[in-house]
Amino acid sequence: MFSFSGFLLPFINKTINLSFADFASNSTSLFNSTTSTSNSTIPHKPENFFIKVGQGNSSVSYNQYYPSNIEIVKGDSITWYNGMDVPLPHTVTFIQGLDNMEKIGIPFYVQNTTKFVSVIENTGEPLREITKNGTQIVMLLNSRAMNPTIITNDSKVLHLGLNPTYTFQGNEKFVNSGPLLSLDEKQNFDYSFSNFFTIVFNKPGLYEYSCLFHPWMVGKVLVKPN
Repeated sequence: MFSFSGFLLPFINKTINLSFADFASNSTSLFNSTTSTSNSTIPHKPENFFIKVGQGNSSVSYNQYYPSNIEIVKGDSITWYNGMDVPLPHTVTFIQGLDNMEKIGIPFYVQNTTKFVSVIENTGEPLREITKNGTQIVMLLNSRAMNPTIITNDSKVLHLGLNPTYTFQGNEKFVNSGPLLSLDEKQNFDYSFSNFFTIVFNKPGLYEYSCLFHPWMVGKVLVKPN
């Protein structure tokens, strides 16, 4: 069995409230680990667990999942949320082999006559290179890395939208939350990111995930049969 670090907040059949204040107010009564039963004839009642993604403040940050290892039962779900006091994004990303890794920035060819105009003045310029024949290669953010995205085992790409809930099949090539930002911090970006990412686990197994921005930030989910 995995050792646990940080804290675990199980919610039983309860709708997720997007207010971080509610987390704090409920934390005392909900400070429990996974429940289990010795009587296999009693149907398992699915639970929802919360995992904090990152921790710290304006002076120091800790790039880790809290808890980093978790043991649940088939049918349970996990909701990941950003625990930072500053708007530092992290992702929750399951990958089936390194060949299915989606990079944050990827190169694109563009027409030589293409002109890039900044929406906001004096904010920088695109990263680009001019080839010997004059073609431009421009680095752009990868939508699959920056948004909640699924790539199925048969290579279908699914875009989930913000704060999604996804039922995990266990054989996906790529399952990604996109950057998660704290509820307590105003999103001072021109693009909106999720605060939550929820997965329902219906297939027993051991699953490992990490952050696209911080590859050393690793978590594990052990899903046991009912």
